[in-house]
Amino acid sequence: MRVVPPLVLVASTLALAACSKSIGDINLRPDRYYQQTVRFVGQVARMEKLTSETLLEVVGQRGSRILVKSEKPVDVQTGDWVSVKGLLVPEARVGDAVLYDVVLAEEVSPRGPPRIPDFM
Repeated sequence: MRVVPPLVLVASTLALAACSKSIGDINLRPDRYYQQTVRFVGQVARMEKLTSETLLEVVGQRGSRILVKSEKPVDVQTGDWVSVKGLLVPEARVGDAVLYDVVLAEEVSPRGPPRIPDFM
């Protein structure tokens, strides 16, 4: 059996934590993440299908909400847990309205609920 040095373990944990942000982290300082690709997990609270796009309201484990716009059709329903990867922009046009702090989704994929709740 091979033993992993503690420094490698800490570095890999920090690297994984840096890749994925929570919705609350993004909402706290959205200007830090503008024009950057973000990844997060949440539950679909509301969904509006328009002619050429879909708008999702995704809720994190602690109740934070964010809007996700997808040009591609998404195969999820209200209440489903999803993993989202996309570009956070300061504003986006959805239908006739201009919305602020919107994620332009590259990928919205269904997933199961988190196994470990977010305690902190």
